[in-house]
Amino acid sequence: MRRRVTILLSILMFGLALLQTGTSLAKKPKKLAILPFTMNADRDLTFLQEGIMDMLSSRLAWKGRVEVIEKGKVKKIVADFPGPLDKEKALEIGKLLGADYVVLGSLTVFGQSVSMDAKILDVSKSDALVTAFDQSEGMDGVIPTINQFAQDINARIMGRRVREPARAAAPKKAEEGALISVERDFEGPAKPSYVQRFKFEITGLDVGDLDGDGKNEIVFIDKDTVYVYKWRKGTFFQFMTVKGSWSPNYIYVSVADLDGNGRAEIYVSSLGNQDVSSVVLEWDGNKLKKIAGWLKWLMRVVDLPGKGKTLVGQERATAGTYMGDVHVLKRKGNGFSSAGPVKLPRVGNVFNFVLADFDGKGDIYTTLLDPYEYLRVYDQKGEELWKSGEYFGGSLAYMLDAEQVGTGDIPMADPGRRVFIPSPVFLIDLDKDGRQEVVICQNHSKTQRLSDMRWFSSGKIHFMTWDGVSLISRWTSRKLSGAAVGYKVDDVDNDGSLELVVASVTKESYFLGMPRSRIVVYDLE
Repeated sequence: MRRRVTILLSILMFGLALLQTGTSLAKKPKKLAILPFTMNADRDLTFLQEGIMDMLSSRLAWKGRVEVIEKGKVKKIVADFPGPLDKEKALEIGKLLGADYVVLGSLTVFGQSVSMDAKILDVSKSDALVTAFDQSEGMDGVIPTINQFAQDINARIMGRRVREPARAAAPKKAEEGALISVERDFEGPAKPSYVQRFKFEITGLDVGDLDGDGKNEIVFIDKDTVYVYKWRKGTFFQFMTVKGSWSPNYIYVSVADLDGNGRAEIYVSSLGNQDVSSVVLEWDGNKLKKIAGWLKWLMRVVDLPGKGKTLVGQERATAGTYMGDVHVLKRKGNGFSSAGPVKLPRVGNVFNFVLADFDGKGDIYTTLLDPYEYLRVYDQKGEELWKSGEYFGGSLAYMLDAEQVGTGDIPMADPGRRVFIPSPVFLIDLDKDGRQEVVICQNHSKTQRLSDMRWFSSGKIHFMTWDGVSLISRWTSRKLSGAAVGYKVDDVDNDGSLELVVASVTKESYFLGMPRSRIVVYDLE
């Protein structure tokens, strides 16, 4: 008996020794330091510098294999090295950080010419392992170069193949004559009928009859205020403003009379630091009164087949992003509760979808703007039928997701990654042919969809129909400078005819103290 016990203990000790040996022999993750790129320009490009660091971090982090050193820690060491960073300084910084590799780069802007130079250094060998260079007119070449640089590092140094999100091929053009004919039809009047400018950054817009007088008002929001404007004597004038309390962060607004009392309510989605604190306002005869507040729901009014205008909502994870299903909401006391989920594809959220019977046969198609800002169409079984070959949308409003801080593998001081709120998408039968068009903006970025900072040079609105194979643009608005952040088709000047009203941001708020927006109205009839 004793002998058997002794043998069992010996086997156990041997097994523990093997386990410890295996653990000690397991490879430790390589440490990578991404240094701030040197910016040689006659303007502040800090947003681009930050964006490049974040972009490389997200593409090079590899759980258990590559640990990207926290950005704040890197910056603290870099601050002790004045002047432009060169190879020698980069290697010394790498040693101080205990890094195996260091990424070093610079971006130079001279007039319209932009050049970028980047390399990754092996700290122990003092060698440059992968280099990248690009020179182009404008910023358009920067992001593809960064992408390729990261892919080369992953493949040639880390032995890792990263599959980029698939992009559908851009649809081929039809015969030139037909295309010109269609474009000639849908590009509309050359000049807007009305323009009004504002010294703040608009984040959303909608239209509705707030006071029950049969005439529409325009409602738009910035980060902390709801603005109501009326049309009178050929111009919009400010009717009322309601400033939020307790540090609001307004990201989305919808206007609709859902309680059937003849006065449209204003549904405002607002973010706290870690939660949601949405609010609903209604005109009481004298002022806009808060009829519901501190709501946990991100909210939006959307047309649902068989239901018409419906309030939908979705919760947010604490200090995170969208959580759980999208729900139809019903009024309950001073708040709202779920009346059941809305069936959506996995990437659906409260802001990014519309449901429509495109072919009149009763089949409901889902069109949505996915997290990468490509348009997708799904059938009612959830099978993807089409994906755009180019970006659509492009908003400036966002929420912070603390779960995506830095690499996600190590604690960091940043508040989190920015998850941008989808641009408005809605349906309208503009030509009254019984088929609804999908309305969505397409904002063009000089920096593409660069990480946490955005700058859009222009935007336009598309009216798209489903042809059985893909969504095609039947009409577009004229191109406007800046980002289209809100848009609606309605009778905004109460003359009995439809107009397209667009809110665009011409200067973003991160250009310190100088945000600029405007409201542009086009006659459609």
